[in-house]
Amino acid sequence: MNILLIGGTEDSIVAAQREPFTDECHSLKRQFGMTLKSVRAETLADIQFGCQQDNSDAVFLFPSWRESAIDIERVVREIREDQPNRKLIFVDPFAQTSSNFFNVLPYVDRFLKRQRPRDLSEYRQGFIGGSRFIAAIAESGIELNGWSVSSQVSPAYEHRIATGWNLGTARRFRRELLPRFGFRHTYAKNIDIFCRMSLGTQQQKEWYCEYRIAAVEALKPLEKNYNLAASARFAEEGFIPRRQYERELKGSRIVFSPFGWGETCWRDFEAICYDSLLVKPSMEYIDTEPNIFIPGETYVPVRWDFADLEEKCRYYLENPEKADRIIKNARQVYTDYFKQGKFSQLIANLILNLKNTSEVSLPQNFSLSANQIN
Repeated sequence: MNILLIGGTEDSIVAAQREPFTDECHSLKRQFGMTLKSVRAETLADIQFGCQQDNSDAVFLFPSWRESAIDIERVVREIREDQPNRKLIFVDPFAQTSSNFFNVLPYVDRFLKRQRPRDLSEYRQGFIGGSRFIAAIAESGIELNGWSVSSQVSPAYEHRIATGWNLGTARRFRRELLPRFGFRHTYAKNIDIFCRMSLGTQQQKEWYCEYRIAAVEALKPLEKNYNLAASARFAEEGFIPRRQYERELKGSRIVFSPFGWGETCWRDFEAICYDSLLVKPSMEYIDTEPNIFIPGETYVPVRWDFADLEEKCRYYLENPEKADRIIKNARQVYTDYFKQGKFSQLIANLILNLKNTSEVSLPQNFSLSANQIN
């Protein structure tokens, strides 16, 4: 079976999401007979042209989040029209559990999210801003000013929304967890709590800025007794240099990782790689892979309003043996994801469990007649 990966690579997140295909290409071919072809296509026109020129059995589409929903729907519909029996998998670019692109659901076999609600019916609840978390932000009094990532999900197509793979599959994390020759670094811990965050620019201040500022404020009572590396800065104030960020993170006993645009972020996986205790707003309703978010086993969940943050940080700093147990569990679970080839299994399940003839039931007004396509 031939698989085409097509889309942009200029975006660092999209590039990272394509890395596990390269890392496991030999496994995919050996175990499942899958051969990969990767095509760079930064625009929708390039994506469409590349799909038209290719006869692969399955296509993974990696569009930019900057595209309009109308254009995305048109191009995906036409790609489907061109080869209706080819398996078509849409890799959603949005960090949120929600998306602006659910309008492509009638034309794809699977719509993959980095993280999605465990209960798919949440997509029909009409949350303000598009998701449960954003709605909670609005209810707390933070102004969204019309900001939203959302689109309608029909119950008829809901089952096509599936959990894909998150940022934890990036190559740099694999290398940290599975070092060459079995040698791995250990890190001296001289910082108690790490929480360095960027807020973008003040000119383009978004709702998540207030949430992240509130997170840092919630840590302040701990400053009297513990060594903190915590800040939330706008670009105009000057960001922490990357080298300092990494040095502090690696030297921290606890890494506190609030939500940002979406629920997961790079910092979550960095914490596990560097043997820090991950403390994070509760991820209980989220389905994601690799799943390093098992409450009390691989991370410490706190309330979304941070009301119990101080208490839980104190507890684990004063009980290091309990923190060590969670840290070791998290590293084991994360390492096992790579050792057991779970990414390859996911891709195989996604493709091989689809019917030989595309299961997509097209809308009644769908036509293969070229002269009816606008």
